[in-house]
Amino acid sequence: MKDQRLHIADIVRHIDDATLGALNVPEFQRKYVWRASKLADLVDSLWREYPIGTLLLWESSYDSPQTAKGDQGRKLWIIDGQQRVTSLALLFGRKPYWWSDANQRNKYYDRYDILVNIAKDKNALEFGLPNPVRRKSKEWVSVRAVLKSPNLSALSMEISKDLANHELFAEIHEKLQSIKKIETAQLYEIIVDHELEDVAEIFARLNTAGTKIRESDIVIALVAAKQQGWIRNKFDPFLKDLESKGFEFDPGVVVRTFAIIGHGVARLRDVPEAFWEPSDQFDDTWRKTKEAISAVIKHLMEYGIVSSDLLPSLNALIPLFVLRAFFPNDFNIKKALHWLLVATRDGRYSGSAITVLDQDTRQIRTKHDFDEAIDDLTSPLTAQLDFKPEDFLEDYADRFLRLVLYLTVFNAEAKDWMSQDVRLGFDREDNELNEGFKPEWHHFFARKLVRNAFPDQVDSIANIVVLNEKANRSFSSKPPREYLKEHNVSRARLDEQAIPPDDVLVVDKFEQFLKQRSELLAKRATAFLQGLDQR
Repeated sequence: MKDQRLHIADIVRHIDDATLGALNVPEFQRKYVWRASKLADLVDSLWREYPIGTLLLWESSYDSPQTAKGDQGRKLWIIDGQQRVTSLALLFGRKPYWWSDANQRNKYYDRYDILVNIAKDKNALEFGLPNPVRRKSKEWVSVRAVLKSPNLSALSMEISKDLANHELFAEIHEKLQSIKKIETAQLYEIIVDHELEDVAEIFARLNTAGTKIRESDIVIALVAAKQQGWIRNKFDPFLKDLESKGFEFDPGVVVRTFAIIGHGVARLRDVPEAFWEPSDQFDDTWRKTKEAISAVIKHLMEYGIVSSDLLPSLNALIPLFVLRAFFPNDFNIKKALHWLLVATRDGRYSGSAITVLDQDTRQIRTKHDFDEAIDDLTSPLTAQLDFKPEDFLEDYADRFLRLVLYLTVFNAEAKDWMSQDVRLGFDREDNELNEGFKPEWHHFFARKLVRNAFPDQVDSIANIVVLNEKANRSFSSKPPREYLKEHNVSRARLDEQAIPPDDVLVVDKFEQFLKQRSELLAKRATAFLQGLDQR
C-alpha cells in the first residue's frame, strides 16, 4: 500500500488524458449520481480549504474496454472517490475518458457549471447553481471560467467593466485569485495493489452506509478484465435497448440469467472464473440469454406489461427467461404469466431470493419439456387462485394488486377516457403498443372529497382507475359525475373499468360504490387468472 498527495489540477489532468496513464473506473462503479448542489458544496469546501476526504486507488494490470488504446502507463483505478473525481472533471469542464461519448458529458456540463457571487465579501463568497436570473446577473461568475482563465487580470478587468466600476478591479482580482487556488488544493491518495475480489470487498466495507457491491458487480468487472470491450460493446447496449422498450433492469438480473443458462446456478460465486473467459460456450450463452429475455418481454407486452415499473419483483422474471431459453419451441406465455402472478402473490422471491432462484432454476434444467417444468415450479405455491372482494379494498400501495387491477383493465381492452377511441397502453397515432407506457393511478372519488369521512378507504384499490397522464391531470379533484360529464366519458368506458351503475357515483354512497366495484373487480381478476391457466 502506498500513499501520496496530489494537487486538484494534477488529478483533473489525469482524468481526461489517457496518455498520462492514471485514473479510470472499474465496471462495478457504473453511474454518476451526485446532484449539482453537492458539487457546489464541494467547491465551497475547496475554497475554504476544508478537507474533502481521501481517494482510494487500485494499481493493477486489470484492463478495461474504457481504457484508451496505446496507453502504456500504469493504471490507477478509482475504487473510492469516483463521485468526487467526476465532479471535479465537470467543475473544470473536462470529460472523463471513462464516459464513452460526449453526450454524457454534455448532459451535465451546463447544469454543473457552478457560479460564484463576486459581489460578496472576499471572506464570504457564495457559490450556487446556474439559473436564468444568475446567468443574466453580472455579479455571478462561472467558477469554471475562473479556473480555466489563463489571465486573471484580464478577466478581472472584464468583470469590473461589466459592473461599470473599474475601481473594483483590485478587489475582484483578489477574489478570483482565491478561487484559482482551488487548483492547488491537495487531495490525499491511498494506492492498493490487491486482487480484484479483495478490491471489491474493500469497496463494500468502505461503503457500508452507501453504495453496495454485489456479486453481479464483481462478475461484470471480471468479464471486462477478461474480454476487452465486451461490456461496452455488447452488454451495455443490450441493457440500453431493454430500457428503451420500458424495461430498465439492474445489470444483476441479466448477469444472473446468463449464469443460469450457461452454468445452471443462480449463485454467482458458484460459477467458475473460467466461465467468463472468451469461448464458444460464452458466446452461445450470451446469444441464448439475449434471445430469451427479448422474447419473454415481447410476450409480456402483448398482455399489457409494457414497463418493468409495473412488476413488483424483477427476480420473478428470471425463471421465465430460463424457461424460454431451455424450451423455446413449446414455451407458453399464458402458463408462464399465470405462474408469474401466482408466484408473486405467494411472495416466492420476497425472502432469500437467490436461494429460491437457485432451487427453481436447477429444477428447470432437469425437466424434459415446458409443461413439466412449469408444473414443477407451481407445485410449491400456496397462494389462492381466485380473488375476493376484500382484496380490492386493500390500499393501492400494494404493487401486486395494482398490477392485477391494471391487467384486468387492459384485458378488458379499456380505452382512454379523453380520446375514448384508443386503448390504454397504445399510441394514438398508429394504435400500436406504447413501449414504456406507465399508467396513472387515478382516484375515482378524489381524495379531498372522501378522506375526512372515509380515511381508511379512500386509497382502496376499488377507488382507483387506470388512466393515462393527460386524463389524470384533467379530471383533477372534481366529483365523478362532474368530470365524467365534462369530458363526455361514456358508460362503455366506465364498464371497461368495472365502474358500478350511476346511482352510486356520489359521495354519500361511497361505501356502496366500493362494495360493488370490489365485487366486479374480484370476478374479473379471477376470470383473467383462470383464463391463463390451461392445465
